[in-house]
Amino acid sequence: LRGDARKPVLQISKEIGVSRPTVINRLGRLLNSNILSLDTCINLGELNFKTSLIALEAKGSEARQELEKTLAACPRVLMLLRPTDKANMLILIWGEDQNTLNSTIETFRSIPDTNLVYVFSSDPPLFTSSFSLNVFPIKGDVAPCGKRCAECLCFLEGQCVGCPAVNVYKGPL
Repeated sequence: LRGDARKPVLQISKEIGVSRPTVINRLGRLLNSNILSLDTCINLGELNFKTSLIALEAKGSEARQELEKTLAACPRVLMLLRPTDKANMLILIWGEDQNTLNSTIETFRSIPDTNLVYVFSSDPPLFTSSFSLNVFPIKGDVAPCGKRCAECLCFLEGQCVGCPAVNVYKGPL
């Protein structure tokens, strides 16, 4: 299913050598238990989007919980990890171009009670190039993080395409 989530159940049953009802039952069990999801994904490599892995240190458990809530709402965050090192939050983010990615990273620098420990920027991932991105068909004036792109200097100077959740967004999504 990873290569083609639309593959017919009958084809799957033939490929793995089990009956059609068995495939239906197994898929149903995996889907209902949230072990498997059949999400629509966007191929970052095809769009030539850039990525960065950012390590942040939240100062204290309350700051980390608040940081997790903020980052979970951010459309640019692909993944959050909680390592046990000094950097107690690893974030994989995406951007349409390097300038937009840099603008997003600068936004993370301004989060209260948080230090940016390091940043690794990259071209699109070599493996698992498709991710489930939050696409916003209805856009607002304020990004989920509370910022207003229309008032941001980076956006106004054309150094960032904005947040995909706001109505002034200039990117392809």
